[in-house]
Formats: sequence, C-alpha cells, structure tokens
Amino acid sequence: MLGRRICAALVASAMIVVPVQRAMASDAAKVLGGAILGGIILNELGKTHRRTTTRPRISAAQREQTRQVQTALNYFGYNVGTADGVAGRKTSAGVARYQGDMGFNPDGRLEQFERDFLLSSHQRAQASSHMAPYAGILARQGRPGLLRTYRNEQLGIATPQPAPQPAPVPPTQPAPVPASTPPVAEPNRPDVTRKAPAALPDFTVGQVTRSVNEHCNEVNLLTAANGGLTGASGLADREFALNEQFCLARTHAMSESTAITGTIANMTEAQVESQCHGLKQVMADHISGAEGQDDPGAVVQSVGTFLQGTGRPMDQLISAGKVCLGVGYRIDDAEMAFGSAVLLAGAGIAPYGEMISHHLREGFGTPKASASTAQGWMDLALDAVDDGDTPLTGQSAERIAVLRAASGGAANALNAELPIFNLGD
Repeated sequence: MLGRRICAALVASAMIVVPVQRAMASDAAKVLGGAILGGIILNELGKTHRRTTTRPRISAAQREQTRQVQTALNYFGYNVGTADGVAGRKTSAGVARYQGDMGFNPDGRLEQFERDFLLSSHQRAQASSHMAPYAGILARQGRPGLLRTYRNEQLGIATPQPAPQPAPVPPTQPAPVPASTPPVAEPNRPDVTRKAPAALPDFTVGQVTRSVNEHCNEVNLLTAANGGLTGASGLADREFALNEQFCLARTHAMSESTAITGTIANMTEAQVESQCHGLKQVMADHISGAEGQDDPGAVVQSVGTFLQGTGRPMDQLISAGKVCLGVGYRIDDAEMAFGSAVLLAGAGIAPYGEMISHHLREGFGTPKASASTAQGWMDLALDAVDDGDTPLTGQSAERIAVLRAASGGAANALNAELPIFNLGD
C-alpha cells in the first residue's frame, strides 16, 4: 500500500490524470493508474530528446545468429542478400515480409518466438521436405508454401495426408462372406429393452470474451488463401473486407507502439503493460455505454474535456494512447485497446474513429453496437481523412476506398476510377 507521503508527492507533482478534487475513495484505483501513467510513461517520453545512444558492439555469437536468420530467410524466399551476419536494411525488410506473411507484427525486428519458429522451420525443411506430405507441398507451392504449412500446423490446422492405397487382394483368397444379420426383436416382446431417444446435450455456457488475436489470425489465413487483401472494385464480402482492414490497422498500431516504447530506456515491457492497465482503468467510465451512444461527436467532446482537465501536454497523452493501443492488441486486451482508441479520438485524432468503429461492430472490448452507431464512428474517421488528416496506416487511397465501399459510408465514391496500390511489402 502506498503511504500518505507518496500519495502527497504524486499530487504535488501533478502526475495524476484524474483531478484529485473529483476523485472519490472508490476511484482510488483509477487515480493510481493515472498517476503511474503520467509519472512514468509520459515523463520518460519527455526525456527522449535529451538522450544520446551509441550503437552496441555486435558479438560473434550475435553475428552468427543473424547469419542463421539470413540463411533461413533466403531459403524460404525472403531474399536478404549475402548471409554475412550483418543486419542491414535488406535483412530488416526480409524479416518484415516474413512477419507479415506469418501474421506477426511486421516491424522488421524479430521477437524470440518469431526467430525460433523461422530457424526451427528451416531445420525441419532440410530434414523432412523430401517426405510426404511435404514433398507434394514443396512441388506445388515451393518453399514459401512449406513455411506456411508449418505455420498452419502451429495454429492447429492439420496438414492433409496422402490417401493410403488399399492393399491388393491375392487372387487365390476367397471373398469374405458377410456375417449373418441378427434377427430383429419384435416390438411387443417383454425381453426387449427400449433405448431413450437420442438428444443433443444442453449446457449453459457463460459468455466468452472475444479474442482479437484469434480473430485476426483467422482473417489473415483467409487473406493468404485468397491471394491478398480485398480490393475496392468488385467487392463481394463487405464484412470480411472490413475485418481485413481492421487487422491491418491493428498490426500498424502494434508497430507504432513498439517504435515509441523503444525510445523509453528505463522501463521493461512488464512495466509498460502495468501502466497501460492504469490507462484502461482511467478510461473505463468514458467507454462505458459507448455502444448505445449514437453521436460520436458528443463522446469526443466529453473525452477531450476530460483530457484538457488533466493538465498534461496533449502530445504526451497522444503518445501514451498510441503505446497502450498497441500493447492492448499485443497482450490481447480488447478493452485496453478500445479505451486507448477512444482517448486518441478525444485527443483530436479523428481517424482513430475507424478503430472504435471496428470494435463496436465486432464487440471487441465493448458490447456490440448497432450498425448505425459503428458507421457513425467510421464516417467520423473518413470525413477527417477527406479534410486532410493522415489515415491510420499512412497508406494509399485504395485502403480508404475499401473502407468506404465495405462500410457503406455516406462518402462512398466508387463510381470514380481509383488507383490500385500494392499494400504488401
């Protein structure tokens, strides 16, 4: 428990996001969460410009590990050039392509599990690619198809096995004689025991929190099977196209969060997560009932007034919101991500209304809203882009066209010929 002196110091240093005069005893957790958020994440972000960093020396072991990664990337078709153990731009680009194809965060920096999967898959391919069923996959889809197969197996998707051929029956062997059918008992005989009629089991199952990670893993698998993202022209499945764009923006949010936290030298990942749980508590009241609010502008104004009242610089609050949005997706805490998106929209970045729309449409971190409520947030985001704001992923007009066509927004302008850009690497 924090002592009175510590609490007094937090109040005196104006670190508390929720003003003390409005905080009741029951709001202690929210006050503490805001204090930690303001006092650690925001202050550390403010120190960034005063720090200088030096490039760490690369050990022989690190160089060898990089060489193994480069070799594996080249093997599976992510050409990074010579495997020399020096990680440059080509290596980072190849890593990002590998991460994107596997459904990982494509930031060009390998997490330990991503590296382990890549290297173990390389070893596995060298040992078993000539064996069934992998030899057939290699022949039809090449080495990238082999890697996708290994990924699918990790996700629990079984690899189809070749059908076994029936053993030939020797010509001298007589054909098997079918067993005689037992006599059917008469229905009025007393020795017949009647079975209870078959019925489906009836269980009362509690509500299960939906997982954004599982949702996007399924979406990414279907996207890969379809040969790429859905385009604006000839759109057939609007719901799936919106899910693709949600998962694309989620990946961007995780990458942006990682880039910001990379500038904070004095915090571990666990500490960052702890502070984002504080933000989640602070935003709980502001996201409660959002599914029934038909006027996004009223929510934005309310959250904006709250943020202004904290006394914190808006750019620092925005940075904290971006950090916790990505953290929420990374640890699969949909409520944290939803609260962070609402904070960012309230801070004046209207394109984050897209993320709020996706959450409300699918019920991630909030009860599902009506189609009109979710559309209101999407229209807020698209109107802001029309007014010159930067889209969430900073990408092309094609992505905006897909959002318009799939959501059925008022600003839909599909009659015009739109440029088509490759949203891959």
